[in-house]
Amino acid sequence: TQPKQKMKTMKFTQVAFFAAAVAFALPARADTMSVPTKEAAAYTLEIPSNWKPKANVEDESVEATAPGDHAYLSAWIAKSSDQKTIASDMETTLKDALKSIDKENSQQTIDVNGLQVVVVKGSGVDKRAGNKVQYRVAIFPAGGDKVGIVYSDYDNDAPDDTMKALQGIIG
Repeated sequence: TQPKQKMKTMKFTQVAFFAAAVAFALPARADTMSVPTKEAAAYTLEIPSNWKPKANVEDESVEATAPGDHAYLSAWIAKSSDQKTIASDMETTLKDALKSIDKENSQQTIDVNGLQVVVVKGSGVDKRAGNKVQYRVAIFPAGGDKVGIVYSDYDNDAPDDTMKALQGIIG
């Protein structure tokens, strides 16, 4: 009976290994979130389900938080492409999220599938947790006079899987 037992153990190990390999090969389940609303979407984001994305119909935004609170994301539409409106939205968001903002920041324009996206990067101290975080604000045309804004902040020591997920969301 020992050869049969060894065969069963080997078979189980192979099946378990195959199941694990398939699980790692498949992408994590994501929710497609529409901004400002599903009915009047200006743009959509694919956010991992375990970030528990939720839409706020009242202020027409989407928010999500990575497991372990290592990253936060918020997306909305600026009602005008006016520079003052966008600057005001950014300032309000940064003041709401950060206790202090470091003076150093950078700005670059990147091409995402033919769309010109302005990305502002900086750092500061998180208002809720009190730890040092990095932030990114992506600003892009969202049709008509509307501008899409996606804000994210993440811990300096955020896990690799959180950073990969965030990179996949906002590029």
